[in-house]
Amino acid sequence: MKILYLITKSEPGGAQTHIYQLSKCFIGKGDQVAIMSYPGAWLEQETKNTDIEFYPNKYFSNIPNPFTVFKAIKEIKKAVKDFNPDLVCCHSTAAGFLGRLTIKNKIPTIFTAHGWAFTKGTPFLRKIIAILIEKLAGKFCSKIICVSDFDKSLVLKYRITSIDKIEVVHNGVDIQDVQDFQNSKLSIVFVGRLAKPKNPLLLLKAFDDLSPELKDKASISIIGDGPKLKQLKEFIKETKLEGINLLGSMPRTKVLETLKKSDIFVLISDWEGFPYTIIEAMSCGLPVIASDVGGIREALNNECGILVKRGDQQEIKQALERLLKTPSLIKDMGRNAKERLEKEFSLDKMLRETEQVYKKVISL
Repeated sequence: MKILYLITKSEPGGAQTHIYQLSKCFIGKGDQVAIMSYPGAWLEQETKNTDIEFYPNKYFSNIPNPFTVFKAIKEIKKAVKDFNPDLVCCHSTAAGFLGRLTIKNKIPTIFTAHGWAFTKGTPFLRKIIAILIEKLAGKFCSKIICVSDFDKSLVLKYRITSIDKIEVVHNGVDIQDVQDFQNSKLSIVFVGRLAKPKNPLLLLKAFDDLSPELKDKASISIIGDGPKLKQLKEFIKETKLEGINLLGSMPRTKVLETLKKSDIFVLISDWEGFPYTIIEAMSCGLPVIASDVGGIREALNNECGILVKRGDQQEIKQALERLLKTPSLIKDMGRNAKERLEKEFSLDKMLRETEQVYKKVISL
């Protein structure tokens, strides 16, 4: 089987990790794999020492422009002609739309949605445009893979496509080997691009609102870069908040190393699909505090994490208090998180279920 993956960006992220996991799996089975993406970042670098072929498309962009759209489509056609795939798998909004529009399912095509641009919490105009685009693009694929049941419900709610076209395959990761690591303070970690929909400032505000005794017991590390970094720096300076480490972007291996040495994982967002960062934290045995948005509640239950209402600073504060006051609860929740991950969201399970969808589409 020859599989061509299309994704808008090659920078580190959940969708890029997903494609790389799948690519390695199918290469290992003797299949041929190619990836098309905007060049020059993590995903392209990862393909260089593998048998995965990389097609750069410098015209992939989330900003619509008739010239770049035309050029991007031309590059897709060239890659399809050169690689001659049996299956095309589109990921992310821009590449997903242009890929389906270009190929029109003349080659069996699957679109994997890593969260929808019309999910609850997104701006109204963006939501309307996204619904119209996805209704059009949905006509040009054999299957849509949703990474959560929540995302499937959105497809049905807005009538993007028929129910028989939809498959749900949750993201999955490997279980991490973790050794006991004693921090001088309880280590809280946040991982994510510092831009919408992430809201790390709300975490800092909730932490600043804790009693001096609790603040002195913990530190926060924020991994990621983006336009909200300046906002975080200004807040830290204005409040003279101590114990905050802004670590910037990191390779995935370094992120995992940091998670293994941490005690609590936090993800505060206005909307999400089914974030890789949460299940990676669970694989490292960390309890999770996260916004109750998208498919996050499908990963977390009250035995391994704490869900908080979108934008609710008080609930974030209460969740932090609950864990910081009870270190034994941190250990118990972390152990439960790892056990739940191994049972429900393993990498093997995700790869197996995705392959089943691929084979189903090929045989249609």
